[in-house]
Amino acid sequence: MRPYIQIATTTILAAYTAMLLFTDFSLTGFWTDIIFALAFAFFALRLAFKYNSPNFGLTLFIRIVTIVCSLALFSLGALKSNYPYTSDTLKLRSFIFQKVEGRIFNAYFKPVGAYAGGYGNFWITESPKYFPIVERQVYYDRTIDWDFNDDTFDGKPVNNKEIVKSYIRSEVLKKPD
Repeated sequence: MRPYIQIATTTILAAYTAMLLFTDFSLTGFWTDIIFALAFAFFALRLAFKYNSPNFGLTLFIRIVTIVCSLALFSLGALKSNYPYTSDTLKLRSFIFQKVEGRIFNAYFKPVGAYAGGYGNFWITESPKYFPIVERQVYYDRTIDWDFNDDTFDGKPVNNKEIVKSYIRSEVLKKPD
């Protein structure tokens, strides 16, 4: 096997790890990064140790970079799973997809209970129009005063998608940079 595949896999793994650690970008969805990162790290490790390239230095470099990136990703996954409120994220009422003024947004809501001073955490992410599998967080409020789990208010039905759309307009599009 040619080392090109190993080099490409290691480069993608290093770039993906750097993206997760140092930028506000991530894959679309709440758990997508952790699942993809762990699966890709397993694949890269298997590939790095399955084949040897003719150049010993290149083989050693590929293995070291793959191990370091995989350890960083596994550590992120361990931190995420050992976080005391991880079970609360299963209650995540998320992925309210909205297109507003030709831009793509996703809204996430996680109820946190009475101890936080609001109904829950709420954040909005934006995806590029031509590459919608990546998103960037553009708004966050840890004590939102609206419960997106409720579909009624004062006995009348409520359209949560319209509320998200109004948040996008007021908090993202109308805010000066």
